Amino acid sequence: MSDIRHQKSERVKPHYAQALRALYRISHFRPLLSLREHGPESLRGLCRGRLLAKAFGVARGTPKPSGGGLCKGGFTLLELLVVIGIIATLLVLIGPAFTTITRGTDVSSAIYGVKGVLENARAYAKANHTCVFVGLTEVDSSVDPLVSPQITTGDTPYGRVAVAVVASKDGTSQYQYATSDQGNDWTASYSNGAHLIAVGKLQTYENLHFVPVDFGSWSPTAHPNSKMARYQPTGPPYILGHALSSSVTPFTWPLGSPLDSGYQYRFERVINFDSTGIARIATSTNGDAIAHVIEIDFQPSHGTVFQPLPADFNQDAGSHAVIQLGTTSGAVRVYRP
Repeated sequence: MSDIRHQKSERVKPHYAQALRALYRISHFRPLLSLREHGPESLRGLCRGRLLAKAFGVARGTPKPSGGGLCKGGFTLLELLVVIGIIATLLVLIGPAFTTITRGTDVSSAIYGVKGVLENARAYAKANHTCVFVGLTEVDSSVDPLVSPQITTGDTPYGRVAVAVVASKDGTSQYQYATSDQGNDWTASYSNGAHLIAVGKLQTYENLHFVPVDFGSWSPTAHPNSKMARYQPTGPPYILGHALSSSVTPFTWPLGSPLDSGYQYRFERVINFDSTGIARIATSTNGDAIAHVIEIDFQPSHGTVFQPLPADFNQDAGSHAVIQLGTTSGAVRVYRP
């Protein structure tokens, strides 16, 4: 019988010890549970060191405070206000950094979106043996994107960049190369875009600015270690955001509307890909001229507001970006600081 009682006691001991440990843990929270009974002042009885140590599980060896469980080093209202003030200050300091990161992310997403559109348009032209036209425009981002027409004039026609792609139905360029009055035949035979077909959907990018933007020269010779170092086109129309850049092959979106009314977007900055993949921008006098590269310069904006570029603009700092299109190779390269 004694052996049996001994075995039972051995089985009971672990459970008894576990219950004691649970009771020990609960006892440390009794000051909190008795807050209603003793009022807010009882919170001062919680020692900061013991409270923090218990929170991290290291208070088993901490001696009990003297004076009926009270601690002289309790939290005070002043200390809490100081902590709240520090947190508020940090939030104020960190907020602009998060805003900058968000803007940089928006620009990156837009830039690589436009890059993908250009690459896909060239691939479509070669695969289908036709001419493809990529139009870019910038409109007032404060206007609802469903409004027709989108606003491209006035004081703030900035902040939303739209990109659309159309292709020739019969494989021709829809205009004849000429060094004078080039594009007159395009306008005369446009017929509400009857000879064109939409390739994909309209793409829009918010908080982005490119008209008029021209970052200027930043050659590898002058800036050999710069990520922005590149050889640029000679000016308009091959810097697409230049104030004087435009094309004689404009088109409207959606297709089916005339060039002068009834459209949502009108694209006047247009890159043409022929059936071999060569890129051009047609003006009234440049015939079938092929530039070395075509460049698009982008800045971030906050709605319709953007930072004007100073005369000594440092291209190695900021959230701006450049897309360069190799007109014959079709290579699309992105430059970022």
